[in-house]
Amino acid sequence: MANERLLHSYLMRRREILRLGAMAGAGAAIPGFARRAFAKPATPLHFVGWQYHPEIVAQNVATFEKLYDENVDYQLVSGEYQALLETMLVAGKKFDMLYSEEATLARWVAANWARDVEDMPDVAAIKASMVPVGVRNLSLLNGKLGGLPYYSGYNAFIYNDAHLGQAKLTPPTTWEELLDQARKLKRDKIAEYQYVSHWEHTWAGLSWSLFAVWYSEGAQVFDAKFDPVFDAKFKGVLELHRTLYKEGLVQPDIFTLPQEGVPSFATGQHSFMIVHDYDQKVLNNPKLSQSAGKVTNALMPGATRSTFSWASLYLMGGQSVNAERAWNLMRFFGGKAKDGQYHVIKRWALQFGLGTPYTEVMQDPDIVASFKQWEDLDIANHQFAISTPRQVSKTLWYSDWDWYMMGAVQNYIRGNEPTDALAEDLAKHVTSFKAQYPG
Repeated sequence: MANERLLHSYLMRRREILRLGAMAGAGAAIPGFARRAFAKPATPLHFVGWQYHPEIVAQNVATFEKLYDENVDYQLVSGEYQALLETMLVAGKKFDMLYSEEATLARWVAANWARDVEDMPDVAAIKASMVPVGVRNLSLLNGKLGGLPYYSGYNAFIYNDAHLGQAKLTPPTTWEELLDQARKLKRDKIAEYQYVSHWEHTWAGLSWSLFAVWYSEGAQVFDAKFDPVFDAKFKGVLELHRTLYKEGLVQPDIFTLPQEGVPSFATGQHSFMIVHDYDQKVLNNPKLSQSAGKVTNALMPGATRSTFSWASLYLMGGQSVNAERAWNLMRFFGGKAKDGQYHVIKRWALQFGLGTPYTEVMQDPDIVASFKQWEDLDIANHQFAISTPRQVSKTLWYSDWDWYMMGAVQNYIRGNEPTDALAEDLAKHVTSFKAQYPG
């Protein structure tokens, strides 16, 4: 029970942006963060962020201010970051740097709340220092660099090595093989519910899990013009999810599992999981997880072995008071500072396992040693390199369709609606949502 309480507390702190209600206030003060007085520059840079270890962000701000002789007003949005921040932006609030997910990148640039950074100094060199998939995740559809990386992640496939060892199985390489193994593990009473993933109706939930499997099977989902490709591969993945549910290979409450299903896998009762890559560090921490020492990553099953990858970004405000100063702040947080150090990115990696597209950082001996304690780093690096960015998420209409899609798929998994009927309905909603965002 002790490690369950510790895990819950840890994940609540880490996921607070997703879990706190929208009634929480914006602009909360940072405990223990005393502001320094500056003579120059008189006008501060305005930086806004979500609630992920704001005390560390405040320390990083102080380091930046000292290194660059700067003045930064760091504001914390405590609660539903996107909704609260957009309310502030609509009201005319201006920021020099702000956090963003890929799904809000294009919308905020289109609204002039943020701007691309393609014309800023050293962008060509910065792109060259990243793995190609990382650059794609950070770029707008026109190819311009949208921002710098807060972190880059992907959906990893993990398994309980003790379960597979007891059943004399090796990690599945196809989803059909996974189904067969899950059925055997159930028959042999090694695990009651073999598979778990994040199937909640949340922005980083069922959709991300679905796209990981779609891309692993080589399903396009959307073509280059962002028209739907709801073909046999697309439908097969939907049917896979329904099979997992109907055969009791997932727990009945999988649609409402707290904290993205991580505490459930940490009990040691499940055999397979699709999970955010950094959660492997949590699941292999003996203070937080009963699965510690048994959790191993493998390449995603499927025809292509690919998965879904994404990036969280630092964006430059569309009406920044000073682009040069804002770019310094972005490079300090989202890259290499003027002293040659990756102050923020390396700290996130070492303390929390957050990855980055910067090759130099991921090859840093300290980070290699740290990550090897909780994942097979060679597999992880290869999985990220062959991952598939979800470019469609950078269209203006996609978020609306995505939200609708998750609810429709949940109902499909629970019920008996024909797969073709669901695909037709989802295609119709692509058309209707696109019509709401002309141009």
